[in-house]
Amino acid sequence: MPPQAEAETRVPFQVADSFVLALDDFMDRTRQGGHVSQSVLELDRAPDLEKLHASLRRLVAKHPLLVATPRRSWKTLLPYWSVPIPPPGGSLPLGLWREEGAAADLPGSRVIPDAKDFLQAEMMEPLPGIGALPCNARLDVVALRGGRCLIALSWSHLLVDGKGAELLLEEIGRLADGVDLPDDVPTPAKPALSLLEKFRKTKPAMDHLTGLQKTGTPSLGGPKPRGGRGFYEVLALDPEQSAVAQKRMEKLGGGLFPLAFFVACVARAHDRVFRHRGRSPEGYGISVPTQTRRRGARGPLFHNHVAVLYFHPRREHLESLEIATAAMREQFAAMMRAKISESFDAVLDLMRRAPTRLFLWIIRAQFRGEICSCFHSYTGPFAATMTRFAGSPITNAYHLPCLGTPPGTGIFFGEREERLNITITWREGALTDEEKSLMVAQLRADLLGEPTP
Repeated sequence: MPPQAEAETRVPFQVADSFVLALDDFMDRTRQGGHVSQSVLELDRAPDLEKLHASLRRLVAKHPLLVATPRRSWKTLLPYWSVPIPPPGGSLPLGLWREEGAAADLPGSRVIPDAKDFLQAEMMEPLPGIGALPCNARLDVVALRGGRCLIALSWSHLLVDGKGAELLLEEIGRLADGVDLPDDVPTPAKPALSLLEKFRKTKPAMDHLTGLQKTGTPSLGGPKPRGGRGFYEVLALDPEQSAVAQKRMEKLGGGLFPLAFFVACVARAHDRVFRHRGRSPEGYGISVPTQTRRRGARGPLFHNHVAVLYFHPRREHLESLEIATAAMREQFAAMMRAKISESFDAVLDLMRRAPTRLFLWIIRAQFRGEICSCFHSYTGPFAATMTRFAGSPITNAYHLPCLGTPPGTGIFFGEREERLNITITWREGALTDEEKSLMVAQLRADLLGEPTP
């Protein structure tokens, strides 16, 4: 880490941030890069660069957490962000690129062969700094052949989560339009619990993990950490296909339970690949973060405001999508009744002082070296109120989460203007091309009612 600032403001990590800190450290130590993800806007033309430059300069001055450094107090052993005082001048790093043959007017841009390959490679690169300070995000503008353009926000999962990345893009867009709103009031801290109360509160989570331990949480990437590139595939359903998937979700999962339907699809897609490998595991453990921000709230932008749920699809649940969805609905309801997410928060709270290596070692030791079978999230509408960005209309938007091995794979769902986007991400060696095609085919079969592969 860089030398500590002479003057600093200390911003404490929140509970969920501590798990991400352990995962980020693990990925770095095993040469898998940092835990850097991307959020992408597709525009119908290049943005106004003058407005964008002005926005990114104001952004760092307004939000100095973007150049903060993670540290740990030697007195309390708790992690915190060291925010320099005064905040530095400068702009959020901005890269300008254009595909070979792109006609868009993007002064100062450098040529790249292909936007998808470029973004995949960018996820593996360290985020650039501002002078001697690290930077926890960057923005890239990529002109595509045909006149369209991509905006890719790369962000450290230590500082923001997926919904926070959407809020950050909205903030950049507002500042580009000259709208500088005051920050949202931070979420009030929960009442402090005694050590005994925290231990008591961990029981539902520990009981839940015991059930997962009985079947294990096998992953396609396997328990051994491996380097190599990260890859992604985005399935952007058209409005008609999205409507079909929506109707199937409402019929099987109920309009109030989209998560159960999507978890069932994710489980069956992974199971299809395992069966292709000649394996039929007894069960899987799917890690699913759910938002704790108030619905409709504009912020807060920073920290990981999530509660973690572990779904446990077992062999008998996977015979059909109907059975799988019903089982995941029952599990979701049971987890809500038992307040599993609050119990997992208590577990993470007790672990916050532990060294990051010990933190993740304890998790992996419970699951024979694994962390979970795969990562999944359903993020809902992507920045639904934002229709333009720096003067250009938005045509689509989605997340490209980065992950390591284990587990090596993840499937993520989100929406943009009633269109469903599905992102499949995997680490090199976790999926072959044939296996990825089988996974895509199974997803389409379950989402759209197409023939099973």
